[in-house]
Amino acid sequence: MFKNSSASALNWFAAILLGLGLLMMSPSGSFLVFVLAALFAAAPAIFGTKRIRIAALILLLAAIILAASQYPEFQNERHRILKSATK
Repeated sequence: MFKNSSASALNWFAAILLGLGLLMMSPSGSFLVFVLAALFAAAPAIFGTKRIRIAALILLLAAIILAASQYPEFQNERHRILKSATK
């Protein structure tokens, strides 16, 4: 088990990352930030106390959904950059 303060801090950091990812204009940047938010929310979702675990599961689910929705745009941007780099 984590200390409550550590798990709560990870939840807050995941929430801040989700907000930051929503504000980003770059699909690659926002996809990366959403994946990082999911990673930070995963530990409290597994090891946190009941209240913190519920909050972490909500953040984890939101991060996964947002990352999945951003993935096609991330792929398009990656292909566009690779195409221009090989010319």
